[in-house]
Amino acid sequence: MRRILITLLLLFAPYAIYGQLLDTKARFGSPYSSIAFGEPADLLSPHTIGMGLSGVSVYDAYTTNNANPALWGVSAYSQGSIAFGMKNFDATDGLANSTYNQFAFDQFQLVLPVVRSRLGLSVGFHPVTRSSYELTELGSIQTEPNRDPIEFFNRISGTGGINKIEMGLGYRFSTSFAVGYATSIYISSLNREHNTNFASASFSSITYDENISGYAFGHRFGFFGRQDGLLRSADDLAFGASLTLPVNIEVERGLTSFRDIGGQLRRVDLTPESSINSGNFKLPLEFNLGLTYNPSRLLRFSVEYSEQLWGEAEYSLNPSQEQYLVNRSKIGIGTQFLPYLRDGNIGFLSNFKYSAGVTYDTGNLKFDNNNIETLMFHTGLGILSQSTASSVDLSFQFGFRGTQNQNLVQETIWGFKLSLNLAEIMFIQPRFQ
Repeated sequence: MRRILITLLLLFAPYAIYGQLLDTKARFGSPYSSIAFGEPADLLSPHTIGMGLSGVSVYDAYTTNNANPALWGVSAYSQGSIAFGMKNFDATDGLANSTYNQFAFDQFQLVLPVVRSRLGLSVGFHPVTRSSYELTELGSIQTEPNRDPIEFFNRISGTGGINKIEMGLGYRFSTSFAVGYATSIYISSLNREHNTNFASASFSSITYDENISGYAFGHRFGFFGRQDGLLRSADDLAFGASLTLPVNIEVERGLTSFRDIGGQLRRVDLTPESSINSGNFKLPLEFNLGLTYNPSRLLRFSVEYSEQLWGEAEYSLNPSQEQYLVNRSKIGIGTQFLPYLRDGNIGFLSNFKYSAGVTYDTGNLKFDNNNIETLMFHTGLGILSQSTASSVDLSFQFGFRGTQNQNLVQETIWGFKLSLNLAEIMFIQPRFQ
């Protein structure tokens, strides 16, 4: 019986999990996150989330910057941030519709100035990829010649992804030039629950869990430069860049399930010795470029371009999935209005920070010559504390991902993010002791 069970597992698992999206329907989460490592999680700095940009070229004295390690060295104050997000997805393939919500922890970061405005230390936790989906599939299998095929219903639920814990330093050489470096521990934790039911009493239902785990070290570099007085005395132009090197994660896969042993339910290992139980995840090279022009201290305009070489990524546990991975390009533009920096008496509406932007993403997946593209519109509101340098940043997103061509899934996305930012004015002597 055990041999039959293992045979069925090996027979149905690759077909159910790794089948093309044309033959599956999403009941929860995004079907695109079921491919390989999951969908990429964009790294956005708290003060630029409302523009939809990473903030690689945007400096803010009171808010952490996740995108560019060089900006950690420019900071004069200790800074901390934590962010959460929620998205609503309306998905359709032209034949059926589904709606689902996704709540996720986005990031945590702490920046400490070791030497004021010269050398800064950062510690953070960020997602790299996310996997959240539930796929269902109805099919049949021919077990014996001259007999009717046996129908089966298969369900796969996936969660997890790849996260990283990062620590690094930024150093400012002068008022117009800074560099940074960060090292990270990448942690892979992908979990999939499989359930198969047959329309025949001769076959018992199959339920088991698949767990893929591993870790590796990664490296990231950053550069920041700024030129004051470019067109007028009060303006400045900033350039930022970051480079993330490829990461190879050695992973182990295990199959487990609960079985009745001696009248007690116990978790047993079902991993076949003959299958591929270990492998390598190769995350791609990534670079991010940004240009920010500040015509005054009240207004800024930013443009960014990033490239992730997903076409060179590796997923050795199922190499056939690599054919869907392609290089991903993303471009975005955004603006911010900072009326609270005005001198003198200002009105209520001038106590906030306003942001807006638009981004276009070619996606890292391609099916039947169809790129899974994303177009998003962003807006944000920053609420400043009246007594401290802390703030709360709210942002909203609306956009579209995917296509209905070839029965693929198109998603309408509504999103909301909340970032809490704490900044302590250190190294400044108080006027009153």
